[in-house]
Amino acid sequence: MRIIFVLPSAGGGGGAHSIVQEVLGLRRLGVGAGIATPRSLASQFQVRYPELQRNAVENPSYAKIEELASIIASYDLAIATTALSVSTVAQAKEEAGNAGLRLGYYIQDYEPLFYPPGSREWSEARASFDLMKNALPFAKTDWLCSVVEANHNIHVRRVKASIDHDVYYPSDRPLGEPLRITAMVRPKTPRRAPKRTVRILEQIAFKYGSRVELTYFGCDSTDLANVGLRPSPALGSLGVLDRIQVANTLRHSDLFLDLSDFQAFGRTGLEGMACGCVPVLPLFGGAGEYARHGVNSYLVDTRSDEEILTAVNQFVNGRPQKRSEMRDSGIHTALNYSIAKAAYSEYELFRDFIGEAAPVAAKIPAEAA
Repeated sequence: MRIIFVLPSAGGGGGAHSIVQEVLGLRRLGVGAGIATPRSLASQFQVRYPELQRNAVENPSYAKIEELASIIASYDLAIATTALSVSTVAQAKEEAGNAGLRLGYYIQDYEPLFYPPGSREWSEARASFDLMKNALPFAKTDWLCSVVEANHNIHVRRVKASIDHDVYYPSDRPLGEPLRITAMVRPKTPRRAPKRTVRILEQIAFKYGSRVELTYFGCDSTDLANVGLRPSPALGSLGVLDRIQVANTLRHSDLFLDLSDFQAFGRTGLEGMACGCVPVLPLFGGAGEYARHGVNSYLVDTRSDEEILTAVNQFVNGRPQKRSEMRDSGIHTALNYSIAKAAYSEYELFRDFIGEAAPVAAKIPAEAA
């Protein structure tokens, strides 16, 4: 079985992390899995994921449709990974001249929600699903599956999500005040609600003072200034972090705030759990598939400052034993999400779709069992 993911990204985001680690997991199962990236982004992508070269993962690059067609022609399944890559992959298939080549779409998010209804980008994102009616659409949350099915009458298959536990793991550190609270602030992505997040952080700083240490990551001062944000000195900026740095930050934090409008999955929240950090996550979307309010996380209507601040107050002013219990519960939850489980769920899906016997032993790897 030979599979190629077409990923038009320089990497660094949750979707790219998923694909890279799951491709590595598929290769451990004997699948010939690779990732194709645009030539203009290839060098950045390779710098961010040196493990691809170390593991001899095929990572061809392309600049034109004809070049992508030549790449995917030797595979059994070519998988689009963003709405805008769907038409590119569909056109490349037509050029490839391989009648046996099948198409897939790894739906990372419901991208029509990214844009104003009626805009060109919104129309393209919606049209991407029409191009995949005879392909294999799959996603990692029931929420995404149901949203696509409700809006496009397309059956979306469910696969498992993954966490790289070699990167995201807890540390044995003392828990106590000052409580360390960190947040994701991404001014270039409006749905991640950067203004709301900074506003909430400032309110937390004013209310709790020296009882908390506040930091944020995901942007630099120029990004903030471009949207009119100038955080006070009470908020410490960590800048743009790679995933190793994000893991270290979460490992030394007690509470993580993701105050996005919605999250299709909310990967950083689950990564926070794996690192022993309790997340505050948006109620809307797919985070509820692993997050349990008041047990391992806080699920809030992020449109309400009051609801967000109530959750923060419950954590800060709650019993230390309760904070410790939530931390432990989150760690146990994250352990259910492994690369091996996710890769095997994809392997089974691809094998059945392609309809060929795959060169892998029938026994599920121990980690996936």
